Amino acid sequence: MNGSETLVRIAAALLPRSRREVRREEWLADLAGAEELGIPRVQVALGALQAALSEGVSARRGTFTRRRVFAISAIVVGAVVVGAPAAAIAVMLVSDARGVVTVEATEDGQREVFWRDYPGIPDLDPEDVLSGPSLEEGEAAGRALLEEIETALTAEFGLEWAPPSTGNGDQVAFPAQNFYGGPSMLRTLNVQGRQSTHVPATWAEKERALEIIASVAARRGFTEFTLDHDSEHMTAADLKESFGGVTPEESVIVSGMLEGPKGQWLMFTMQDLSLDADGRFSEQAEASAEYGSLPNSISVMYGANGLLPGADRAEFERRLAPYVGLARPEPLES
Repeated sequence: MNGSETLVRIAAALLPRSRREVRREEWLADLAGAEELGIPRVQVALGALQAALSEGVSARRGTFTRRRVFAISAIVVGAVVVGAPAAAIAVMLVSDARGVVTVEATEDGQREVFWRDYPGIPDLDPEDVLSGPSLEEGEAAGRALLEEIETALTAEFGLEWAPPSTGNGDQVAFPAQNFYGGPSMLRTLNVQGRQSTHVPATWAEKERALEIIASVAARRGFTEFTLDHDSEHMTAADLKESFGGVTPEESVIVSGMLEGPKGQWLMFTMQDLSLDADGRFSEQAEASAEYGSLPNSISVMYGANGLLPGADRAEFERRLAPYVGLARPEPLES
């Protein structure tokens, strides 16, 4: 399986389960005919990814906050960035060559501000970037957090751990767009923890596992623990389709997110196929096994929306200077 086909399959996996098979077959067919039409295969694959992110988020608006969309985008880009030209990704994300332009009042009249040169991202205050950890410090802190969570869960449940399900190799930091029409100086961080080789059997034990994850993260400044089941905009049918149950207690998948300081986040997932009443999730798990995913496991992922490499601090401040005191505008639509 080549990189473009893998990207198409990952794109399909972002969709609600009822749409995945149809979209996957459509996109694979487009991929097969791309060369005959003179279209680069990676262009078709990136188009599928763009469509999947848009369609999937529209279908689950209650589940995917803007920060969660950034997190998911980082995960997907991290999984397929090898072989995907940076220029192609930029073309996918940016539709206006001028980027975002605002008009600001000055003592002499007005001036145009070209936000395509902005060194940060809209979602993160530049003061948080400068006062927060560097990219190197953030990665070290994330790995320590994941290790502490694993240690605490092992002590409570006697868990064993397998390598993470990821296609990134050792790469955890990826280039970021500024969402105004240009590149950001920040890096998106995505550190995947190991997978437990089994999952606690009872809901009481699963609740305890969630409490452990939240308490360990809280000691490092993470707050706003939320389960994806808590979405106000998902119907009972949506919950059953997405997670295998209307309540977390009866669901195959229990997942959620914690927000940390300075744009950091922690995503967790528990999957228990013993609760798979109709076999849908078991079938999906078989397909995911080739990527190293375990059927019954707890997995935790740490990331950050944008961290600055330590060596780039002075240059970041220099590029930031023209934007100090200006309100950040709305980003371009992806």
